[in-house]
Amino acid sequence: MHRFCGSIHRRGAPADRAAIAATLGPEAAIETRAAAAFGSVATMRPAPSCDALFFSDSLILVADARIDGQAELRTALGPLAPPEGAPAAALIAAAWRRWGSDCPLHLYGDYAFVLHDAATGDSFAARDHVGARPFFYTLDAERFAFASDLAALLALPGVPDDLDEDYAATTLVHREFQPLGRSFLRAVRRLEPGHRLHLSGGTVHIDRWWQPEAIVVDERAGDAETLARYRFLVEQAVIDRLAGATRVAVHLSGGLDSSLIAALAVPELRRRGLADPPSYSWHLVDPDAEPDSEPGWSEAIRAHLGLELFAPTLSADEMTELFARDWTRGPDIRNLLHEGATQREAAARDIQVILSGWGGDEGASFNGRGHHPKLFATGRWRALYRDAQRPGLVAGLRTIYHAGRRLGREYRPRVPLRWRARTGHSLIDPGFLRRARLYPVPRLREFGVRHTQHYLLRYSSTTARLEDWAISGAAHGLDYRFPLLDRRLLEFIYTLPPRMFRRGPMRRWLIKQASAGLLPDVVRLNNSKKEPLRVAWIERALGEAMIRIADRLDAAGTPPKRARYLDMAEVHRRLADARRTGISRDSALRLAIQFLDIPPDPAARP
Repeated sequence: MHRFCGSIHRRGAPADRAAIAATLGPEAAIETRAAAAFGSVATMRPAPSCDALFFSDSLILVADARIDGQAELRTALGPLAPPEGAPAAALIAAAWRRWGSDCPLHLYGDYAFVLHDAATGDSFAARDHVGARPFFYTLDAERFAFASDLAALLALPGVPDDLDEDYAATTLVHREFQPLGRSFLRAVRRLEPGHRLHLSGGTVHIDRWWQPEAIVVDERAGDAETLARYRFLVEQAVIDRLAGATRVAVHLSGGLDSSLIAALAVPELRRRGLADPPSYSWHLVDPDAEPDSEPGWSEAIRAHLGLELFAPTLSADEMTELFARDWTRGPDIRNLLHEGATQREAAARDIQVILSGWGGDEGASFNGRGHHPKLFATGRWRALYRDAQRPGLVAGLRTIYHAGRRLGREYRPRVPLRWRARTGHSLIDPGFLRRARLYPVPRLREFGVRHTQHYLLRYSSTTARLEDWAISGAAHGLDYRFPLLDRRLLEFIYTLPPRMFRRGPMRRWLIKQASAGLLPDVVRLNNSKKEPLRVAWIERALGEAMIRIADRLDAAGTPPKRARYLDMAEVHRRLADARRTGISRDSALRLAIQFLDIPPDPAARP
């Protein structure tokens, strides 16, 4: 994994090598071509910084990339294929020469890259299908500047950092708002997952190259061949993500996704003579827990695989410092309240790669959401009756009733965003809300399996967590890899009919059947997503952090600069509630505190 940045002057000004060096530090590898200066630095040992750079004749390219299916790619590249063992950047450069702007369609894996051809003046950037590698940029008539993280981009000279107040308002009003191509800063954009950017002849063209919704569903798919193909693709995805790593860890929540990945990775690591991976859970570790409980599920798969299981937690001080970070310039700390401790502990063990099951719910282990409402709306009530949780007339009629009720809920009017503040869902300042222009927030309507899957992959928090873990993990020398988001696997999933995800009372039918013989049944057949123990812990930990933050705000002589965007009287009232109860369940308060520029701890001042 590499951190990178660069700039391309669009009107011919000379490349600024010194700015790249100042941003990335003395260990960076830097190359220039005409008006372009690119640099990279390795974040995961022992990869050299120069592996992320490719340069030949007039072409220069920088990439944070891990390319899958290299044998097939080399065959397709023919004589353009680089030598065996060449880094990913060389493969991407060859793909550009072979297919031009269509090269992302032929590149499988996790990547974000930029290239510039000094001979033609063309520049091109692309991001993988789900956004496993971040990409930020700013573009104007003078310059195209980019980086793999926001901090590096802002360190380049001349990048504006004015707050996008409309973005901030939308974020404060709707906690499920996803950034897509925007950021907190008006001039800074994200290249969306599955998108490409092409600068040519003074024009800019951005479009979406990955369009899985166009994949045709195979209604005739049989069970045996589907399960065999699914198992093969998951195994392939796990093996590909072990490439180049000798010190690996796994997430092990006790859920289906992480358990399946661990069950496939552990034998492969042992076959290679590598150490067993430490496993990390967000649940408390309890070898004597009831089998049908959060720690019980984790313990079952841990014992089955013979692994060590750890559940590190952040201290109240560490959590307070998370809230004190500037959200507008870094990861969303909601994705680090648990994982921050895992990163700390994994880095202390010199781990290189963490295999995670994140993203499985949206594809590889999809539960069939949206299937019943569509059956109801299309008059297929007999099929609904057969899908009842248990046999009998009452159960069948109840299934039909609940499908109709769910359909009505999906299409009932939604409370306008501006009204959410009036109902306590937001602590935004009323005056700020009145003058802000809120961005649209796409609405999930669970109507059909394909529609629901597509929405979740594109508009849910899937990419946000990938991005935040990539950036925060890189600071600890960690590379997160997500086998269940493998593009080859997801494109296969898109070919499957609804019956592969939900069959009768069994949800997540495909992964449960494919996991037979690999996982203990207490894990494989579990349907619960409830986590009362984890939730109870995080509420207490957040309560302690809120008390510390309230102390800082009380001790500060002046209010934070961003206080003008919030209803601070209500913020202080809710902080007082947290102090009184010792817990925090208030998502609106946490969002407001996360947005504030929290003053430093007076006790920590020199």
